[in-house]
Amino acid sequence: MLANIDIRKICGFAALALLTAGAARAAWVEQEGAVNADLPEMVVEAENEVRQDIQKRDVDFPLGAAVIDTFWSREDEEIMVRSPVGGLQSLVNNPGTLGGDQIPHYWTPEMASSPLATFYPEDPEGHEAVAWTLTVTDFRGSPYREFRSEGSPPRAVSWDGRSDRGEILKAGYPYSFLYSVTDKGTNTYNYAGVSFRIPAMDYREGRDRHLDFAGDRMFRRGRWELKPEGVEWLVAAADIVRRDNPFSPLRVHVVASDERVAAERADAVARVLTESMILAPDWVEVETAVRPDLRAELDGLVSVRVEHAD
Repeated sequence: MLANIDIRKICGFAALALLTAGAARAAWVEQEGAVNADLPEMVVEAENEVRQDIQKRDVDFPLGAAVIDTFWSREDEEIMVRSPVGGLQSLVNNPGTLGGDQIPHYWTPEMASSPLATFYPEDPEGHEAVAWTLTVTDFRGSPYREFRSEGSPPRAVSWDGRSDRGEILKAGYPYSFLYSVTDKGTNTYNYAGVSFRIPAMDYREGRDRHLDFAGDRMFRRGRWELKPEGVEWLVAAADIVRRDNPFSPLRVHVVASDERVAAERADAVARVLTESMILAPDWVEVETAVRPDLRAELDGLVSVRVEHAD
């Protein structure tokens, strides 16, 4: 009868210590590299069982108005005001805070807002300036906005996108700039800047808010079908209106070189906005303008105008 069996490995040898009931001492049998070692037959039986009981308490968390008020946050507000709680029928004809069926899409592209552009005037030659001028030029190369002052130029010049006459720049149109610096010796040095375009911008015009987009970024050239990028821009516009001006009527203004294209584009934009914001079709007004002299690469303009935004 085997009382205990201990199997060990010592320095590469197999050692079995067999302790029998009648033996007073341990008998060691070592066999190095043996294949048919004369060892007694053994059977090892064991049982290993681990049991772990986990108990969880029930959590009763009644969600009511009083409870919500205790942890109200901006994220909670974003969800609650846009969740269809009491049905949507009343909001179809009377848009309210519930302006859409989902929270804002944070992955959509951002629109430029004031300042629409920032310039960093710096004299690469290191002259000691006594006067400087920064002139923004339009796509014709004509002066559009001029900044000038005595002394050294500032580290940055912010531009709200308006001309010297107060007109706002056109989304998608190319602009450039010319920087001039005059040193103590009355020498003037001119540096031409690179051309830049602003595809989408958000600005105020009186009491109205304008969300303008370049036509070639919204539509396929000369057509009214929206590009995937154009749909994303309109979703971003819907999120802005839903967040900031949910009670304001909307007007879609489209400029194109052809009257039919302008009308179809305006209808396509209005359709996306009404579907995205769950609005009645007559809540979005459309208007068009024809500009046959548009440059081919510009392909018009799309403007979503929020009336009485203030």
